[in-house]
Amino acid sequence: MKIELKYFTGTGNSFRVLETFDAIFSENINSTNISEIAIDDKRIPESDLLGFCFPVYAFGIPRICYKYLKGIERFNTRQKVFIVVTAGDSNESGFAIKECVKILSRKNCEIIYSAVIQMPNNWTTSPKPPFPPSSEDAKQIIHKGLIQTQEIAKEILNGVIKYHVFNYPKRFSKLKFYWDYWTFKYIGVQNMWRLFNVYDNCNACQLCAKICPTSSIRIIDNKPVWNKTCEQCMRCVNFCPQESIYQTQGGDTKGKNKYHEPNFKPSLKNIK
Repeated sequence: MKIELKYFTGTGNSFRVLETFDAIFSENINSTNISEIAIDDKRIPESDLLGFCFPVYAFGIPRICYKYLKGIERFNTRQKVFIVVTAGDSNESGFAIKECVKILSRKNCEIIYSAVIQMPNNWTTSPKPPFPPSSEDAKQIIHKGLIQTQEIAKEILNGVIKYHVFNYPKRFSKLKFYWDYWTFKYIGVQNMWRLFNVYDNCNACQLCAKICPTSSIRIIDNKPVWNKTCEQCMRCVNFCPQESIYQTQGGDTKGKNKYHEPNFKPSLKNIK
């Protein structure tokens, strides 16, 4: 069976999950290809199975994932698809899967499986809990998440059909849920890049710009400057060697746990 796997990741959770799918599929004598999404990539090769894995950002998928799915060409023949999203809390995936299903259904896709996998929270700049876990707690969450991933992969190979059921987050009222979803999607993420700043200990190493998955950081006068394509993925915050990056208006990061998937090594980009 030929399988295509596509992902977007900030600090490595979604990549680790899809990498685990890749390993299970390959063990069962399947031909798999795993790659990161690219906005300019409009055509996905038709395959026996296509899988997506994205993180949940404020009850939806990242803008880059939304744009990518909207931009891909419609499949000529019915394409079987599974969708998995990673979330800091499995009960707080919100509309993430619904957004994917709505778009892909118009691309001649048949959704055969959808699920939410809980992985560690990486939102270090959050002004209030939940914050990223300690390294030991993160290891336990990752372990449970990957066991669930392996079970899902085996179910998909065995032809099991399951769909994630939408639910409202337990700690939110319906009004608060919709308020957070709409304000982040149409106001917050458009402007939160403006809140990024660095403490005085920034040593201008430029790593943040080199590893940004959306190339949203430039170095000006030896300091990073963010722009509107920033997805709030927290890669720069959690990989900064000096722990220098924070956000104004309550987004301090001093003394907070930092998180990225332990095995994840983002590729480095050339910057000007």
